[in-house]
Amino acid sequence: MTKPLVFLAIAILWSGCVNGFTKFYQDRTANFPPAVVNARLQPYSGNTQVFSSNDLVRDGADLFRRGYVLIGESAFEGGGDVTKGQLMEQARLVGADIVLYSSRFDRTDQAYVPVMQYHPGQTSTTYSSGTVNTAYGSGQYNGYSTTTSPGTFSTTEVPVAVRRFDYDAVFWRQGKPPVFGIDAVNLPDEMRSALKRNTGILVTNVVNDSPAFRANIVPGDIIIMVDDIAINSTHDGNVQQYAFAGKECVLTILRDGKEIKIPVKLNPMP
Repeated sequence: MTKPLVFLAIAILWSGCVNGFTKFYQDRTANFPPAVVNARLQPYSGNTQVFSSNDLVRDGADLFRRGYVLIGESAFEGGGDVTKGQLMEQARLVGADIVLYSSRFDRTDQAYVPVMQYHPGQTSTTYSSGTVNTAYGSGQYNGYSTTTSPGTFSTTEVPVAVRRFDYDAVFWRQGKPPVFGIDAVNLPDEMRSALKRNTGILVTNVVNDSPAFRANIVPGDIIIMVDDIAINSTHDGNVQQYAFAGKECVLTILRDGKEIKIPVKLNPMP
């Protein structure tokens, strides 16, 4: 039962019917209202650049600092027939200006390809002769006749080695000038234990030339307040950055265990 299933999977990949980058695409903008997505993203440039990467996290962080926004990603396992054309097809479909791409050899599988063979039928020739008697007299006959039996088919399963790869691609679009310009996460458990607090958000990256960049906010800072409003989670941070869009405010941050107040002027909403 295993062999036909393995062959079926190989046949689908070889036929070119399945684009893994499309089938396994995850839209990272799907949970946001269209108005928010349009406010964050520039229109698609129409020109996609593809870069091979051996560290998608590192290179993605660099794109974030340059003002690009992650719009989606694809990760799947496939044979060696995955092409750059398939990647470009999905990139143009979603409007990605830059794609970071990685492929890693995983293993070699043993598969079986059925090969059908035709076996011609047997041909035989027969000589016959004799006398035919009728009411009008008798006569002699002789001659050859040829007969051919039907041919047959047989199927042989030929073993083939199929190389399997892990494919990863992350799709990015140039963003509009951000209101604040940080990437942040809720406080990790180990940091909560060390600081003896649950609230605040940890800055993990800063967009170049953004309000956060010009205010000298750096990765590792913990934002705990905007003016007199407590920031308990990344949700709070998102709400307040849009509430203060285009305005001045004072951030209270923890840096090296000390509270610091930093004035900042946020960009208006795009």
